[in-house]
Amino acid sequence: DAYVKRYGGKFILRFDDTDPSTKRPLLEAYGWYIADLKWLGVEPDEVIYASDRVESYYEYARELIELGKAYVCFCTQEEFKRLKDAKKPCPHRDTPSRLNLDRWEMMLDGEYPDKAAVLRIKTDITHKDPAIRDWVAFRIVREPHPRVGSRYIVWPMLDFESAIEDHVLGITHIIRGKDLIDSERRQRFIYDYLGWEYPVTIHWGRIKI
Repeated sequence: DAYVKRYGGKFILRFDDTDPSTKRPLLEAYGWYIADLKWLGVEPDEVIYASDRVESYYEYARELIELGKAYVCFCTQEEFKRLKDAKKPCPHRDTPSRLNLDRWEMMLDGEYPDKAAVLRIKTDITHKDPAIRDWVAFRIVREPHPRVGSRYIVWPMLDFESAIEDHVLGITHIIRGKDLIDSERRQRFIYDYLGWEYPVTIHWGRIKI
């Protein structure tokens, strides 16, 4: 809010609420954030709920699949970790885009059980940082979401959802902790594939009170 007032920008409050299980959103917490901002004398120009915008994430996923930059992986977590640590590609990595699109639609149609398939972003499988190698963009989660119920069973991971939203919303500057530096490294693959310019990032160290 201070930066917006200083530079004449726009303050967007965004709820990145696309994890209905591990970090399950609390319905009452949505109001807490808005109330806290009001108490601080801050009023957002716009409030965005990622859980309302899942269809748009699906469209960008399809585009990346068509470009050959994303693929449906059926490896278990243990299998993929073993391959990733050895800098070896997943056996599904070079599946033709047409077949990947069919498999993606099967994910959306509920034809696979939870954890049976994920959509991965194709990166550098020999990257020095294992966390960057072919990271997961979407996974199947059938647990109902507190806001949108059972409307969706395929949910984007934070790195995918926030990468798309930062571009769509015209975010120019990202201010975040150093613990999220890997997020930028992962997201830059999407920006490069789609021909987008990544926002300016400013990182802070750990703050302890």
